Amino acid sequence: MVYEAKTNWQLDDTVTEQDMNRIERGVMEAYAELQAVKDTMAQKIDGLSRAIDEIRSDNTKELVVEVRTSDPILPVIGGMWIRSDL
Repeated sequence: MVYEAKTNWQLDDTVTEQDMNRIERGVMEAYAELQAVKDTMAQKIDGLSRAIDEIRSDNTKELVVEVRTSDPILPVIGGMWIRSDL
């Protein structure tokens, strides 16, 4: 359910149980969305940490540095490029 904010409150408006339930539902939905983002970020960070550890532990890969005028379509882990056109 999409949160529908009430933005036209007046000084003499009475806050009803429906208003409070709507507000609480909005807070609950925002919290759930934030948790989902936090979980996704944690997974991404964990994956990157493992990839970095793998790169650091593999001493057999060559370091390739390229001078290019465009970004590579499929960049290789451990490869570096310098844009000469910027």
